[in-house]
Amino acid sequence: MTTCDCHRSREELVRRLTASGRLTRRDVLRGAAGVGAVAALSGVLPSWADGDDSTAGRGVWLAGDLHVHTVLSHDVWSGPDDDNTGTDEAYTWGWTAGEQITLAESRGLDFLALTDHNRTDALRLPEYRSSKLTLVPAYEHSLAGGHAGVFMPSVSSLGDVLREPGGGTGFAGSDGLLAFLSAVHERSGIAVLNHPFYKRGSATAPPTWTYDVAASYGVDAVEVWNSVWMNRSEITPQIAYDDPAAAPWWEQQFLARGRRTPMVGGSDNHWRILTGIAGVGQPTTWVFASDARVPSILAAIQAGRTTVSAQPPAMGSARLEPTVIEDWAHGHSTGVGGSVRARGPLLVRTRVLGGAGLRLRLISTGSVVDSAVVDGADTVVEQPVVLPDGGWLRLELYADPGTEMVAMTSPVYASDSAPRSVRRSPSTGTPVGYPLPGS
Repeated sequence: MTTCDCHRSREELVRRLTASGRLTRRDVLRGAAGVGAVAALSGVLPSWADGDDSTAGRGVWLAGDLHVHTVLSHDVWSGPDDDNTGTDEAYTWGWTAGEQITLAESRGLDFLALTDHNRTDALRLPEYRSSKLTLVPAYEHSLAGGHAGVFMPSVSSLGDVLREPGGGTGFAGSDGLLAFLSAVHERSGIAVLNHPFYKRGSATAPPTWTYDVAASYGVDAVEVWNSVWMNRSEITPQIAYDDPAAAPWWEQQFLARGRRTPMVGGSDNHWRILTGIAGVGQPTTWVFASDARVPSILAAIQAGRTTVSAQPPAMGSARLEPTVIEDWAHGHSTGVGGSVRARGPLLVRTRVLGGAGLRLRLISTGSVVDSAVVDGADTVVEQPVVLPDGGWLRLELYADPGTEMVAMTSPVYASDSAPRSVRRSPSTGTPVGYPLPGS
């Protein structure tokens, strides 16, 4: 028997055993019957054992930054000839488009979006090019009720900034937001709700995204992680992004209301002086896309196939690659953005890269249901869970309990109920929170 014949025979054996109920997909992942050992080492489900169109072996993980500014933004200084920033703001000295692209290349990113405030001219400069990066045409739109990232499949489809019939750019009120989102989607673009708690002033203030949440449901993602995770209103209220407030807000206002809205991150880098701690790729958004073309990246974001890590690849990025397995005969597996059945036993099998000594916590429908310390630089952590009807699960990797975030994932969602014969009570835990040390 040839090696190829042997491999096919082992695959067929697993298929027969799984179909007979004598072998679950959890057994496959643990290398039962002499197969799946390579997958167990690499942390991914073999494609032949997976009946779902998930992130298990059907694409590529790409690292990028969806929120980066250049000297063309009004709050970034380029020198004495700056067209919209004065010398009194020289401390805001920033990077040109070409310099930000070069930095992104040096930090190991695969894609980059330059998102100047209400300007798209950076995308037409001679320096707007790269042989290493996919450049995603984009800008940051300053709306009357907050900021939104606008991303298009091509520079030509983006054109200039979006405007109201009268020429304004505010798009005030719910009707204005709906018109704005419609204009984005008519051009085959996507819109990201940016930093919903940016500069709210105090830990008890409401979000600075002031649009009605129901009108906001048309956004394609929420920027849950903006810049440095510890930049919070309890510490630096003047400039806080308040990611620890944005994360539960996103869960409560979107996921808990049945909206399958994924999360992304962005460095929001403006100034050179912040490049070491909040430069391009800090944080990095990872997307599982079919290829590195712009439309594929945007489609992956819309599908929720996203995770976020604190650092870019070249700076020691720790990241998460979860696979969720329905732990019963004929159950299937999926990755972030996918669906599993509620009230049945699930095994969350997460490949953790660069996370030795950090804590991985499993969050089910807003509660922490499991927590484990990662014991290796490239290891797999298994965590069981049962989701309630309408629930979801996601993962976080942190250095202190919710204080210094290292990596996060978008959700996997509960859809229909599991077969009656395997149903279990949903997992319970404590509400997710991000306390300061000593609080």
